[in-house]
Amino acid sequence: MRRVLPFAILGVLTMSTTQAQEPNLVNNGGFETRSPEVKTWDELSRASGWSNANGGSADVFSSLGKATTVGIPDNELGTSNAFEGESYAGFVAWKDDQRPNWKRMFNGRDEQPTRDAWNQYSEYMEMALTSPLIKDQKYDISFMVKLASNSDRAISGIGAHCSSTELKYAHRHFLSESADVSSTTILDNKKDWVEVKGMFVADGDEKFIVIGAFGAKEKKDVIEGADNQRAYYYIDGIALRLHPEDDRDKDGVPDKEDSCPDEAGLATLGGCPDGDGDGVADKMDACPTLAGPVTQQGCPDSDGDGIADNVDKCPKVAGVKEMKGCPAIKEETKKLFEKALTGIQFETGSAVIKKSSYGILDQVVSVMNENPEYNLEVHGHTDSQGDDAKNLTLSEKRAASVRDYLTEKGVNGDRLRSSGHGETAPVADNGTSAGRAKNRRVEFKVMFWE
Repeated sequence: MRRVLPFAILGVLTMSTTQAQEPNLVNNGGFETRSPEVKTWDELSRASGWSNANGGSADVFSSLGKATTVGIPDNELGTSNAFEGESYAGFVAWKDDQRPNWKRMFNGRDEQPTRDAWNQYSEYMEMALTSPLIKDQKYDISFMVKLASNSDRAISGIGAHCSSTELKYAHRHFLSESADVSSTTILDNKKDWVEVKGMFVADGDEKFIVIGAFGAKEKKDVIEGADNQRAYYYIDGIALRLHPEDDRDKDGVPDKEDSCPDEAGLATLGGCPDGDGDGVADKMDACPTLAGPVTQQGCPDSDGDGIADNVDKCPKVAGVKEMKGCPAIKEETKKLFEKALTGIQFETGSAVIKKSSYGILDQVVSVMNENPEYNLEVHGHTDSQGDDAKNLTLSEKRAASVRDYLTEKGVNGDRLRSSGHGETAPVADNGTSAGRAKNRRVEFKVMFWE
């Protein structure tokens, strides 16, 4: 069974709307091609390609037609310009047949003078499509419809059905086929053209489109003056087109190929946006608001040191990778830190710094002031003499004493961290006094924290 997707009346239109770019499979959907020109009723076949699908007889109206009968804008059914062009068609969707109610003669005035009669008459228009529909492909059907101003009934269910065979019923009543697209509300607008539009999935090999009234119908009286009991509709602008592939963000890249289906983007970037226009999709761009080369994940490199600004701790000064984009540590600073390994001394068994060490520490303060991007880790170590736990505590206190000294000299405490390792990380043999002297040390490590 054909799958019909949700359909709707999209609203009143008073001017032509932009159609999809897919070709219209309904040739002469506006009834503009006629031969010979229409002169009276029941001449649907004079519109090229159109015919009646049942025994009913639809009509064509033209600005060149006989004005009193099938002319435009005035004709016997009312007054209306074409939605577009100079012609449109019309059909009876339903006739409210009544017959005398003979019971009234016997039951008095408790009975109505008339009762429902056949109430099945309906006309249908049919056209061969320019090519068969493809199985499981989505298609859009749309057409413009208006209730003729001289109509006194209105109904719902005005729609379209696609058929694999040409319908040539001899009867003049409603078709049993189901609509692929139809109106769900009563179409009673006599003033404006209204668009009926919907999408469906083809069974495959449908070759004809049929327009008329389908399915269960709601009915409404819209009587003005003498009652003609008919729901007569003008119709124009019939189109059946291949449904564009789903593209939620409307960027021209189908969802199935779009790496960013909910954000409008560029086809060259798989449908993803590129806010800074650097050729790197935002979702892959480490700096989506700053243009940068692809080799740097879309981030700029202001100082040209080959390290992108987003990971460069010194983005305005050329540096080296080992220093995360900051200049390499100067040789004099390296020598200072090396000197500090043994040059920073403490009172025996204590965390109190000897005054002889102040000179080295003051030089460390200068280094920190000259390099505001530096952070510093202070690591304390001991030799293996004595209790392990006490050594660990002593190393922690000594490292903290150095950190406190630097802070007191003006280095921001947020740039300093200290930790003790006790005797766990020797750099020399603890079996000799010289080795133990090297293991009792304070190490400085330049760091770059987030």
